[in-house]
Amino acid sequence: MLCALSVPAIPALADGAASTRNIILGGAAAALLIINHNRKVHEKYAEYDRRQAATQQAADNAWAAYQSEQSAYNHEVAINQSLQHEVAVQHSMIVAQQRQMAKQHHTIVSMRSQRTVASRPVTRDVARRPTSVAQNSEPSGAGPFMQQTTLTTSARAQASRRAHQTNTRVVAEAFGWGIF
Repeated sequence: MLCALSVPAIPALADGAASTRNIILGGAAAALLIINHNRKVHEKYAEYDRRQAATQQAADNAWAAYQSEQSAYNHEVAINQSLQHEVAVQHSMIVAQQRQMAKQHHTIVSMRSQRTVASRPVTRDVARRPTSVAQNSEPSGAGPFMQQTTLTTSARAQASRRAHQTNTRVVAEAFGWGIF
């Protein structure tokens, strides 16, 4: 540095053409720098916009997926409510049928017990009594024909009871409903 001070300064030659050329080259270099800088800035903005668009699309996709799942859930709820209603209706029909069957069973049992009670004394009397008309102590009109009819009716009723008990056992074993 000291050397530079000891050497006398040479006057600069100012040439008009060189000066203009340097200005033009400097301006072109500055324009090139500005263009490159703007290009890089615009690339950054474009990349930022692409990321924002991708984020927005993912959010929209998530929202659309949520809406789709919500709709599917609502459909499933409606189907479940429909099925629950159908099951409730079927259950009420089954309960009504069971009540009706119980009433019919009660009616059948009471009719059988009335028939059995009505036929028992005659059957017992017939079994103990001789079948001859002379020994019959029944009032008029209750002769041997009546005794034979009562015996036949009683035998049929017993056979019917046995058949019913057999059928009831099959139903009870097949479906576990119990014995009616």
